[in-house]
Amino acid sequence: MTSLLILIGITGLTLVGDYCIKLASGAPGGLLSRTFVLGMIFYGLPALGWFFLMRAHSLAAIGVLYSASTLILLAALGFFMFKEPFGWREALGLSLAIASVVVMSQGE
Repeated sequence: MTSLLILIGITGLTLVGDYCIKLASGAPGGLLSRTFVLGMIFYGLPALGWFFLMRAHSLAAIGVLYSASTLILLAALGFFMFKEPFGWREALGLSLAIASVVVMSQGE
């Protein structure tokens, strides 16, 4: 249960970091903007969580769970917040990410 909470925290911080960097990419200041710096901070914080997850789980297992959850949340963020398109390729990609979680969880 602790591992799941850490993974949720890592994914949430990464999502906030991605949101900040996406905003910074359209800002006049770009790399020097406050939102870019915040994005960098939110990307760095998950390293602590990764440290504890790597003590108890294989890198492949947590990598697949992290990647799939991040992909799903980023697709939702792009669609709802930034009005990015969501077509058959995105749907197929997310389906394959979910399938990879199912395959990796069979051994645990």
